[in-house]
Amino acid sequence: MSNFDLNNRSYQSYLECDFLNTLFFNKRIPLVIVGGDHPEAVKSKLLDTYGNVEVLLIGKDNCRCKVNDIDGEYEKIIVDAIPLIEAYRFDFSDFVQIMKRLRADDGCEWDRAQTHDSIRINLIEEAYELLEAIDAKDSDMMKEECGDVLMQAIFHTEISEAEGSFDYGDMLTTLCRKLIDRHTHIFGTNHADTPEEALAFWNEAKKKEKKYSSYADSMDKVPKNLPSLLYAEKLQKRAKKSGFDWDKVDGALEKVVEELEELKTATPDKRNEEAGDLLFAVVNVLRFYKIDPEMALHDASLKFYRRFEAVEKLANERGIDMPSSSLEELDKLWNEVKSREK
Repeated sequence: MSNFDLNNRSYQSYLECDFLNTLFFNKRIPLVIVGGDHPEAVKSKLLDTYGNVEVLLIGKDNCRCKVNDIDGEYEKIIVDAIPLIEAYRFDFSDFVQIMKRLRADDGCEWDRAQTHDSIRINLIEEAYELLEAIDAKDSDMMKEECGDVLMQAIFHTEISEAEGSFDYGDMLTTLCRKLIDRHTHIFGTNHADTPEEALAFWNEAKKKEKKYSSYADSMDKVPKNLPSLLYAEKLQKRAKKSGFDWDKVDGALEKVVEELEELKTATPDKRNEEAGDLLFAVVNVLRFYKIDPEMALHDASLKFYRRFEAVEKLANERGIDMPSSSLEELDKLWNEVKSREK
């Protein structure tokens, strides 16, 4: 740091106000902060970004000190470059730099070998792990899983940049442009007083952006590889916008009964179709009740698992062999377990 040359162009310089309002810094090159009207705010941001590193204060008396010891007036603060692996905290630019290092010619063999197709399933797995963290209300787990989901988006962007199809600037520009264009009640002339009104403006802006030519066209844009219950729900919501929907839940409930009867009487070659119709009708009912079908089935499955585990434990305690027992005997254990939950 003692040899730092302010005539060297390989540094980043910020006025104090710009420094305080900037999110990311390139910590691989030195940082120069000009001005000293808000020393405590500058100190706090330096600690959060760089940690308690040694800095050079330029003023009446040039001196070196730790960030925590910054005190008094100064004209400039100079922070030396910090190697990537020695960083106190990391930001988006560090993330991109790590990915580029991993995908470099002399980088990680596994990371270099990946394609969009080879890591496609990873995004789905990481998204579900994040959902599990959200359901568990585990903030530490959420912090990790949010990073893992972001990692997948960055990985795909890095691959695309290498292929020449789009880069980080293209990806972020598309995202920011979409957020601005669809929030017409924030960045435009519309006004929304409720979340429902805001969502209506978002959907209207999306409709114009996607150039939907018909309601069926908007349905066609729903990703077909979504989980089936979610896919059915989204199709039904698109149909509702055209007026093709029950006025009340009663019609949807009657449809469930109708589809159940058709499944009962279906020939073997028609059962798969009728089973799908039944599930589709059930999703319709849940939509009227504002129940998430994916979560409802997920919760029911977890409940079944907990009760089955308790039944098996009870059977073992009483010396009951489950495979050789009748369904009536096992059902008694089930009801006993169920009654304990009340």
